[in-house]
Amino acid sequence: MSGKSCSTREFAKDDSRETLLSGQSSISRNRSVKDIPKGFVAVYVGQNMRRFVIPASYLSLPDFRVLMEKAAEEFGFEQEGGLRLPCEEDDFEEILVRCFGQQRMRKANSGRR
Repeated sequence: MSGKSCSTREFAKDDSRETLLSGQSSISRNRSVKDIPKGFVAVYVGQNMRRFVIPASYLSLPDFRVLMEKAAEEFGFEQEGGLRLPCEEDDFEEILVRCFGQQRMRKANSGRR
């Protein structure tokens, strides 16, 4: 993963891979916290500060833990506004796909018990 900053991606409530990777223009950066569904968090990645609204549960997955540590080192813990992650958009999209797969596997495995 390389790069810094963020841009605008939207994650809707249906938690599908297509929704994870569907984006909106950086104009939506001006949205308020009210636009984020319960259980989700807005993050910003890439040079254009692209916005992604992702499930908060992703933050506990290994790929996100690494990003959170890098964000703390680069931006500190007292960020204002959305959470900036030091990651390029393409790299972040790959991370989202992996996280989506990991979460689906967790749900499938927990349903078998």
